[in-house]
Amino acid sequence: MKRLFSIIGLAALVASCNPKYDKTPSGLAYKIIKGNGKEKIQPGQILKINAAVKIASNDSVLFSTYGRLPEYLPFDTAAKNTHDFTEVLKYCSVGDSLITIAQVDTLVKRGGVQYNDFLKRRDQIVTSIRILQVMASDEAKTKDQQAELEKEKSREIADVQAYITKNKIKAQKLPSGVFVEVTNPGNANKALTGKQVSVMYKGSLMTTGKVFDSNLDTAFHHTEPLSLVMGSGQVIPAWEEALPYFGEGGSGRILVPALMAYGPGGKGPIPPYSNLVFDVTVKSVTDAPKQQPQQQMDPRMLQQLQEQMQQQQQQQGQQPPQGQGQPQQPPR
Repeated sequence: MKRLFSIIGLAALVASCNPKYDKTPSGLAYKIIKGNGKEKIQPGQILKINAAVKIASNDSVLFSTYGRLPEYLPFDTAAKNTHDFTEVLKYCSVGDSLITIAQVDTLVKRGGVQYNDFLKRRDQIVTSIRILQVMASDEAKTKDQQAELEKEKSREIADVQAYITKNKIKAQKLPSGVFVEVTNPGNANKALTGKQVSVMYKGSLMTTGKVFDSNLDTAFHHTEPLSLVMGSGQVIPAWEEALPYFGEGGSGRILVPALMAYGPGGKGPIPPYSNLVFDVTVKSVTDAPKQQPQQQMDPRMLQQLQEQMQQQQQQQGQQPPQGQGQPQQPPR
């Protein structure tokens, strides 16, 4: 986080002290702060970067990867006059930092964005980029991404562990890094895979304690128990792993690293990279209803039906649209 503010502070300092930015053909203002690297970026390479984006008028940060997972960006010189930092990458080397100032009005005219509560007329978007590394293949990118994910996971687990220690919570660590505190184990009828479970819960942000959702509070406009089938992917992975530690009537807390919840994207009122705390009570555990097998049409009947439809269209002087007459793939 300290690194993020130093980069954004540098952008503000450069903008205020030296307004003579270079400009691209689209009117994008930019500054390149040279690093120690001499390796020029080449078309077709994959760039590993840190990036931060803010709105100039209110200094609010919209997006940042500093201190978190970096971004990976294919370098393509085919895109012209895009009015964003990709216009300037061809001038950069590994280790360079780049500051760009884009005009919201220009982006709106080009159809890239629309005015909203954040992007207003005559405003500017300040983007700060640091080029960390270049890679020649998707295989190299995948390997590097996995290493970065492991680092992020370790950071989040350490933060959750520190929270548990500070608040003297008696929780056990599960294989994924999720922690569960069982204050009441409930009965022997456990919330195992394949069971239908109903749960009362309260979810809060670990850093601030702010409640983002609950079916225990009428302010969130849903007070019915949450019903789910274990193992069906209806809830975040942390719940799938932690709920089997509770039986019917059981209660406790699930403490979740961000990557086992909503990760870099966040969701609704949950900011990106949020470690979460869920207070849960398992109201009931029952056998899940058996799914009825889907009835499928006999292939011969399906072929006859398709032939009849084609004949009708030909008699009407119509050609079937491309793809018509082919059986559709079942939805996943």
